[in-house]
Amino acid sequence: MITRHERGSVKWVDLEAPTREELRSVMGEFSIDPAIEEEIIIPTPYPLMVGTASYAYLILHFPTADAEGGARNQEVDIIVGKEFLITVRYEVLGSIQSLHKAFEAEELMGIPSEGAGAALVERVLRRLYAAIGEETERIARMLERIEQDIFAGKERQTVRAISEAGRVLLRFDTALARHTDPLSAFLCELQTTPFFGKRFSLPAARIEAERAHAANIVGSYRAVARELRTTNDSLLSSSQSEAMKTFTAIALATFPMTLVAAAFTIPAEHTPIIGTAYDFWFIIGIMILVDLVLFAYLKTKRWI
Repeated sequence: MITRHERGSVKWVDLEAPTREELRSVMGEFSIDPAIEEEIIIPTPYPLMVGTASYAYLILHFPTADAEGGARNQEVDIIVGKEFLITVRYEVLGSIQSLHKAFEAEELMGIPSEGAGAALVERVLRRLYAAIGEETERIARMLERIEQDIFAGKERQTVRAISEAGRVLLRFDTALARHTDPLSAFLCELQTTPFFGKRFSLPAARIEAERAHAANIVGSYRAVARELRTTNDSLLSSSQSEAMKTFTAIALATFPMTLVAAAFTIPAEHTPIIGTAYDFWFIIGIMILVDLVLFAYLKTKRWI
């Protein structure tokens, strides 16, 4: 599907899951090298920037959380010339869709475009990075719920949730870190004379600031996820220690009783107490007395 917008003298052509014919048509319209067309068709596993005399080509992967609790990267190919912007993607991106709606509304209301090409490139890239920040904020709300569950005594149930949130944030952090060099080279290229020149320095700084802001948010919440994992592990360990103390106390309480009972079952000729009046209650009394002495000793040592 091809969507077009005109901002002053600049055209924005957005291709979503284009056919080979649609892609070839757009590439031919703007005189883009066939090698770039092949690069777009084949998924590229890493960010890339290619500069030519008439356009700059950038490949970035924008992370997004998926419905199964993990994360995946969405490739966006961006080609910028002095009077055109081409974006190609093979998945639906909410950030791009919202921009289309905003542009359509502006065109209907006759709102004038600002700054033509430089402003258009800035708006698209900043919106893509802002979307990462918004997704990260959703994960942050998930972390808040996890924190509440941890301190509500649901440590075991939150182990998987913490791991999933941490995995998503790690994917986000890795993807944004890989943007640094190609994005910087791309923004520098657009500040040369064949493109927008030095007037693009401020938009470039704002784009880079948006990327850095998204990276900082992701880094901050990764730290929160690590702290929650550590806290959860500590509470689980403490809970297990309490359980072990309980089992140990039960074992210590029953061991003397078992020992006394076993002593009076030894098949000896002259076992004391056995055979006398109230012998059963004497034995029970000895068991209780030994338990009380042991309990007092453990209490003095502060082991229980």
